Amino acid sequence: MISNDLMRRRNAGDLIDHVVDVMISVETMKERSAKLLGAEFPLVLWQGNGRIVASDDVAVSLLVRGVRVDLTWERLAGTWSRFLSNHTLTVDELGGAADGVGIVSLFAFIQGHGVSALDTDGLLVFDEVRGTPVHQYADMSRPTSWAPWRRRIHAD
Repeated sequence: MISNDLMRRRNAGDLIDHVVDVMISVETMKERSAKLLGAEFPLVLWQGNGRIVASDDVAVSLLVRGVRVDLTWERLAGTWSRFLSNHTLTVDELGGAADGVGIVSLFAFIQGHGVSALDTDGLLVFDEVRGTPVHQYADMSRPTSWAPWRRRIHAD
C-alpha cells in the first residue's frame, strides 16, 4: 500500500515507478534463478564462470571461482534499486570481492536484455535509461556555482 505522504510529493509517479521496477525485477530474478539451478554464467571482470547453486524466497547462493557467495534477496533488491537510480553498477563499488563479482555477473546473466556488461571494467550499464542518474553532482541544464570552485581546486 502506498502511503499518503508519498502520494503528496511532486515526484510521486517517478518514485512509484522506481519501486515497482525494483519489485518486478527482483521477483523476475527469483523466478529465473530457481529455474536455472546449476546453470553456469560468465563472470564480469574476473575470468571463468559462476554457478547458481541454490535459490529460494530468502536468498540465492552462487559459486564464484570456488568461493560460495550467499546473497539475500533484500540485499540484491537494494543493489538493483541503486543500479536503477545510477544507471551503472561496478564490481569495485560493491567491494571488488567475490560477492561484488557475483552480483554484477548475476544481474548481467539474469537480466541479459536491457543491460550491457563491460568485462574489462567490471561495469554494468543499462542499454536505455530514463532521467538523470542520481550520482551526478550537478544538473548542467541549470546555472551552477561549480566553475569558481573548480578554479580554486584545480588552479585553472
